[in-house]
Amino acid sequence: MKIFILGMGHVGKALAKRLRADGHSIVGSTTTPSKVDDLRQYADEVAILKGSESDKVAAAAAGCDAIVVTVAPNIRKTRTKEERETEYHEVLEKSCQSAAAVSPRVIFLSSFSVYGNGGEGTAAIDEHTATANHEEPSSKFYQAAERAVLDATEGCVLRFPDMYGAPGDMSFTERVKMAHSYFGGKVIFGANAPLYCIHFEDVVASVKHAIDKSLCGIFNVCDNDNLPYTNKQVFDAITDREGLSRLDYLDQIQAPNRKISAQKIYDSGYKVVHGDPNAEIVEASMKTGT
Repeated sequence: MKIFILGMGHVGKALAKRLRADGHSIVGSTTTPSKVDDLRQYADEVAILKGSESDKVAAAAAGCDAIVVTVAPNIRKTRTKEERETEYHEVLEKSCQSAAAVSPRVIFLSSFSVYGNGGEGTAAIDEHTATANHEEPSSKFYQAAERAVLDATEGCVLRFPDMYGAPGDMSFTERVKMAHSYFGGKVIFGANAPLYCIHFEDVVASVKHAIDKSLCGIFNVCDNDNLPYTNKQVFDAITDREGLSRLDYLDQIQAPNRKISAQKIYDSGYKVVHGDPNAEIVEASMKTGT
């Protein structure tokens, strides 16, 4: 197949490498001209464009059998609700609209943020759970992007928690330090939600699985066997270890408040490989009483 990867960041490059090894032809995209030479080692063709530039997306996707949308907002442009309104709309919704307009087969890397806090009840959150938090841009525009993709006849939405482990990616300790230095010790998410996260290699594997198995519809992607510690448990353990003041949780971006089921994608033959990267530090903190 010929596959267009819209957004050649760490996930896009790793996915392209695996797909080319299987004999697929890859078209990749970047918004940065200086990255083109590097990306040519991963893609057969490289286009310079934004996902919102529908005409350029259409030209790059010409002759492709599928489009994988891996674009993600720039965290440094999301400090306020107004910034998030602009960034998430431009990067997510417009990119998926551009992709779905030119291909029936679109795979979109979405977010658990569409669930808000998961609503009332104790049952595990699954793909039938209603979306929520419709006013917060980080949720609203992921939902809008999903709708665009699912309007395509072969649309596939993979919902992920926060990703970690990509080359050059910030560790959770570095994220805490950035919250202090860049955001004044305040974070826009809530304290008590389980801190679901997924290694970027598991993200790449799940997208390749969706392509190989021709998955359509919505799939949660996470560790289906274990419930992670909460944001507060993890970040308190990190700040205490690093001698930093504990973070303030603004609860502007709601996150699921209980277990998330990935049984649907597990039933299709996929399973995450990497465990919770934060369990060790929390459990060490519990033992020392800090």
